[in-house]
Amino acid sequence: MTGGPPPRPGRIEARDGARPHTAFGRDDDASLTEAVVVHTADGHAWDGLLWLPRRMLPERADTALLLVHGSMGNYLGGVTRRLAFDLAHAGFPVLACNTRMAGFGVVYGGGLIHQTPLDLDAALALLRARGFRRVVGVGHSMGATMVTNWQALRRAPEVVGLCTVAHPYSLRRSLAERWARYGSDPSFAEMERAARAALGDDPAAARDDVVLVRRGAGPTEAATDCEMWTHRTWWDCRGPGQAHAVSAERIGAVGVPVALIQAGADPVLPAGDGHALARRAREAGVPVHLDHVEGADHVFWGRVPEVAERAARWIDALPRDGAPPAPRRHLVRGTGVRPLTVAAADGVEHDALLHVDWGAAEERARASGRRTAVVHLHGNQGNMTVGALRFLPEPLAAAGFPLLSVTTRIGNVSQLFGEAVFEDALLDVAAAVGCLADHGFDHVVVSGYSLGAVLAVRAAAGPLPLPLRGLVTLGCAWSLPESTRARMAAGGATPAYADLARDLAWAGSDPGRADEALVIRRLYGPRDEPRFCGVYTARTWWHSRGPEAVDAMSHRHIGACPAPVLLVQGDGDVIVDPPDAARLAEAARAAGNPDVTVAMIPGTGHPFQGAHEQVVGAVGGWLAARA
Repeated sequence: MTGGPPPRPGRIEARDGARPHTAFGRDDDASLTEAVVVHTADGHAWDGLLWLPRRMLPERADTALLLVHGSMGNYLGGVTRRLAFDLAHAGFPVLACNTRMAGFGVVYGGGLIHQTPLDLDAALALLRARGFRRVVGVGHSMGATMVTNWQALRRAPEVVGLCTVAHPYSLRRSLAERWARYGSDPSFAEMERAARAALGDDPAAARDDVVLVRRGAGPTEAATDCEMWTHRTWWDCRGPGQAHAVSAERIGAVGVPVALIQAGADPVLPAGDGHALARRAREAGVPVHLDHVEGADHVFWGRVPEVAERAARWIDALPRDGAPPAPRRHLVRGTGVRPLTVAAADGVEHDALLHVDWGAAEERARASGRRTAVVHLHGNQGNMTVGALRFLPEPLAAAGFPLLSVTTRIGNVSQLFGEAVFEDALLDVAAAVGCLADHGFDHVVVSGYSLGAVLAVRAAAGPLPLPLRGLVTLGCAWSLPESTRARMAAGGATPAYADLARDLAWAGSDPGRADEALVIRRLYGPRDEPRFCGVYTARTWWHSRGPEAVDAMSHRHIGACPAPVLLVQGDGDVIVDPPDAARLAEAARAAGNPDVTVAMIPGTGHPFQGAHEQVVGAVGGWLAARA
């Protein structure tokens, strides 16, 4: 690459994965990739991506790197993304994996950092099952805290070192200093008092609540400068006495060498964190290497390749028991997965995964005379794997229907903090279809789950770069505004729908006004628990749930779809009213579409839990007959 890095974008874009020169499908050809799911001992399943280098260097091929994201990040977000590229290109196998702290875990109550050793146990088990017996834990920011706490507690024999990047001495101290600098509301002391009062003597049994902290991440009232927590998630990683969140309390017990690669101009961490951590490690007899990247900020914008080079040199120097073994190909399982970058017409880029079995696809093409592929759209706050029905792509690809699962601009944390609006995501769908055309496909089926189903209906009603062979929806609402209004009324939401519609009308008419964050309690159920809350900005709510969000009203668009339609619906769905599928089918038929099918899946709800085989059978059989 020539020239310096482009200007750093906003925090949301950087957090979601924007990095200079990290385009999937263009910059990652040196690695094989596999989309994986790790299963924890307490019943969770987290997504990850396993990178296996094609260039098998003996001194590196047997050392797997377990890469852990930072605060509200994910396995392909922020620094994690660029590190995965560069360390895999350097010849290291890399597993970048989500934890329960990914995305909005701290917003809805599940992001309890003291439980993350279970997540890293599961990731290590996957590496162990693939034959790796030498592992280095790598973490950025809060991810550094997580790997340090895990190693101090577990001391797994496979782990031979920790390489941490922008490592905080104490998560509590870092947050307290940042909130004081920006004048947060509530203040750090006020938040601590409120959390202590709410949680009492038994935090696990107490009633939790979502807390919106204005000016927590920056000095303005804008949504992007807000933070969102629950009392329990805040207390668990920022409250007093939480040793699992204070690396200074854990680093002396890790039992393996540690590299601390710190940013030389970090605006997030207190000055001197690296030196203080190194001192605590040395006092405990832990070998430590301290390195500063001069001039780098907390996310090492434009400097991550340099971080990767320093990390690789340090990992190469770790002690070994004998010479490295001869390189061998570690097992890659399942249908082929190719990471791609989808570039929308306005220049916004998104990650995507193309699931394809080329042999099955060729056989299907010979039989049908067409090269048909599926574009699949994720649900609310999802991405190309999260909230996208992860069970669907592989069996469809194995049946000869390649599937491109794409992240859109309304994915990840954009609903919570961003200004991305629903109708703009149509550019992303068109770009995904165009991406398939670039890879030799000549027909497309547009598919979507939940919010993505509504977007798929809207996209199928308009022009696309390839001929449309079909529309598949899974859990599609008749109208997002209507279903939201009904759900809010049933749960007794506060604020009420009518109040929001009145107070947020400016979001549709005043593009120059700064966006603002809001919390809607009892949106998804009748109880005051974080998991029943809705968290939006004014614009993201107005443009997808407001009374004038016409693009999110499926019944207005499904009649314009020129291709066969399949509506898959669980009869136990409490998010989308199950009769919506039949209503949408009637609207499509009334508009003249003769080929509309409803597949009602018995005994299952909105995520189709326990009914994966039925859903795959319904979709696969319908595609075989029409695509």
